[in-house]
Amino acid sequence: MSANKVIIFGVTGVQGASVARALLTNPKFSVWGVTRNPASKSSQEMEKLGVNLIKGDLGDASSYADALKGAAGVFLNVNFWAHYKGNNADEARDIEMAQSNAAVDACKAAGVGLVVYSALESVGKFPIPHFDAKAEVVKYIKAQGVPATILYSSYYFTNLLSAKLEERGDEIVLKLPLPDDTVIPAFNPNQIGLFARLAFENPQEWTGKDMFACGENVRVDKIASVLSDLSSRKYVTMGVSRDDFLALPGEMDQELWLNYRAFVDGLMSRNPEESRKLVPEVQDFTTWVKADKDAVAKFGLRS
Repeated sequence: MSANKVIIFGVTGVQGASVARALLTNPKFSVWGVTRNPASKSSQEMEKLGVNLIKGDLGDASSYADALKGAAGVFLNVNFWAHYKGNNADEARDIEMAQSNAAVDACKAAGVGLVVYSALESVGKFPIPHFDAKAEVVKYIKAQGVPATILYSSYYFTNLLSAKLEERGDEIVLKLPLPDDTVIPAFNPNQIGLFARLAFENPQEWTGKDMFACGENVRVDKIASVLSDLSSRKYVTMGVSRDDFLALPGEMDQELWLNYRAFVDGLMSRNPEESRKLVPEVQDFTTWVKADKDAVAKFGLRS
């Protein structure tokens, strides 16, 4: 086994790229990334940073199985949204599970030292296919006895960059259809690599354990308040009631609505202070929005 070879699935994605950048700051690691198209712009950007590219497809385990041999670590995250078309959540869930489980099997066969798996939990009260897929893969990893760290992510702060804004007189309405008191466990996904790196640097400590990445349990009304404080405009929420929200399933994407309902019902629990003990620089919402140039531009924040 190579003491320093770490292979990243989805190296051109948000999470994979974050893991690559974090590992590249530690010279002991040899960082490799699986990509379907090594010639793509995003793949070439990773290669310029120092990532060794592996041509492979999560849909075909034989395309990457040999590359796993001797690896000290693997970061695994399969993107549900790459297969989701708006009306096929169960199909996308099944594809994610099949690809993830095949990668787990390949890691086991190759004797990979540690798999860091990017996960979400089932909430139990109702199905959320993109949560449930990852929860089932966690069960599979444990059943197979693969040495692993389960890294639970949270809602992305960066998702707010796609939120619609509506001018209403002197106010700007943040079109986030959630009650004001809804708590959203969230973080900057570009920092997930800092958590994964910690596990890869300390495999004996983190094998068989769970890790949670969260920057803040942020209320919807606080998001609007912070944006107002940092800009010359007044941001307000939609003023949605719980009943208003529960009436929305037919008016928005069902998978997103289910995700939001988990927040509304308080079914997703994170402890940002525990995350901060592991990664002191993990950003809360205010820190992220002030530092992210796209957020500064979108929300018209003062520089």
